Amino acid sequence: MTRRAYARGLAVALPVVALAAAAHAGPEPLTVAALFPRGLAPVDVGATAAGDQDAATCTPCHAGIVDEWAKSQHGRAWTDGIFQREFRNQPLDWCVRCHAPLATGDAATVGPVAAQGVNCAVCHLREGEMVATVKREGSPHATRVVEGMNTAAFCAGCHEFNFPVIDPEKQVHAYTEHPMQHTVSEFQSGVRASQPGECLGCHGNTPSRHRFPGAHADGVLQHAIGMELCRSGRDLEIALTNQGAGHSVPTGDLHRHMVLRAWRSNAPEHVFEARIGRLFDAAKDGGKVVSEDTSIRPGERRTWDVPVRSLGGGSEPVNVELRYVYTVDEVALPQNDPGEPTSVTVHRERVSVADLLPCR
Repeated sequence: MTRRAYARGLAVALPVVALAAAAHAGPEPLTVAALFPRGLAPVDVGATAAGDQDAATCTPCHAGIVDEWAKSQHGRAWTDGIFQREFRNQPLDWCVRCHAPLATGDAATVGPVAAQGVNCAVCHLREGEMVATVKREGSPHATRVVEGMNTAAFCAGCHEFNFPVIDPEKQVHAYTEHPMQHTVSEFQSGVRASQPGECLGCHGNTPSRHRFPGAHADGVLQHAIGMELCRSGRDLEIALTNQGAGHSVPTGDLHRHMVLRAWRSNAPEHVFEARIGRLFDAAKDGGKVVSEDTSIRPGERRTWDVPVRSLGGGSEPVNVELRYVYTVDEVALPQNDPGEPTSVTVHRERVSVADLLPCR
């Protein structure tokens, strides 16, 4: 073979070798960031059979996980009464994409499976394959290993986003520069950022690790926020400490806040009240900008001095209450009742200030 003929043969052979190598390379590695479009589109599970997207399909082998998930806020993401009330007031497709991620469009496309909210398929199925941090020995599933699914970066796919830009057709295709929910950033800049398991160190501590208890779960708020009372001279000092949360309290939805109150039952008109949370002003880009943030950061201790005389009522004991409010309205009017509590008591005590220990 002449040198020219050899060169022609090599030129033909090289693409064939390259194609063969590509065929054995497998799919590109899937990243945590690629799993969720952050509300700008429906979650795309690709060529996954419709039946496999139903959480009921997972029950025979993963009954404990499915049971925990069904009782979680993930399982109630679409059906939750508070969400449904807000959605009726502003029915954006953008809301559907996060609360019923398997729906393909607006609320009309939320069938029985999509109504399961953030179900098994939303997190663990892509192109007919399982996605997980590891492929367990003996697993019958075709599995793509995705690094970081057990980290805060995975949670950020739904719990970290800015205010949306809403176009004249009520569609969202971009975000402003101002954070709407930044729970993951709060965690990463807080004192618990290096804790084992990151977010799952607190929210994955159930038997099957899929209950993800949060502000709606029994005991979580009491664990997160501690309250102490002491006597400062003749006045009452109230201290709140973020002792258990790795992020600010409250966090998440912009309407969430806490209300701290002190009053005497025989003089309720003299109630002391402090609001804890974020307040917003309109921003030029169409979003909102934080005008005040009194949320309690991880590890922070905050105190309030309450002049006892300002409460009226003579020597009547003082009621002290901390309430966590999920919505803009602490007590919903009957015509706007979401069918579930809009607030919950975190701590409540009734004390005689004179009997309290002096503050240190």
